[in-house]
Amino acid sequence: MIHSEEFKKAAVQKFLNRGNRSADEIIKETGIHPSTIYKWCSQFANVKDMKKSTKPKNRSVAEKLKALTEYQVLPIENRGEYLRKNGLYEENIIEWQKIIEEAFTPVKKTAKERFDQMADQRKIKSLEKELHRKEKALAEAAALIILKKKADLIWGLAEEE
Repeated sequence: MIHSEEFKKAAVQKFLNRGNRSADEIIKETGIHPSTIYKWCSQFANVKDMKKSTKPKNRSVAEKLKALTEYQVLPIENRGEYLRKNGLYEENIIEWQKIIEEAFTPVKKTAKERFDQMADQRKIKSLEKELHRKEKALAEAAALIILKKKADLIWGLAEEE
């Protein structure tokens, strides 16, 4: 049986955006052989609006953020329709919003953590001073060695000994 391209796209769209229904249910409903529907899915994979609908837990961060922002701007009476259309539940939106709020909430440090941080900063400052002092001493020692070699070359003291 030969099907029109519109029919194929409609079947694929129905298959990919089936929500919580199983693939077998859609296959029985459309009456199309499973291998055929999967072939059509791969054929129309790059066609606009033919992307696979994913479960809420499998969505990317960008998809979650987009869904959250779109949901928030909708009037309350249209939110249920939006959730059904996108295969979401209000619990998903609440969970994602909580995660975002926690991510932007500053972490308060305990007194011990603040004390440890200040101690670490003092230790770093002390070590930097010691390193600077040792670098100066090393540069001075290198300069003295160079001067001694030059003096030995000029006066030849190293050869006579």
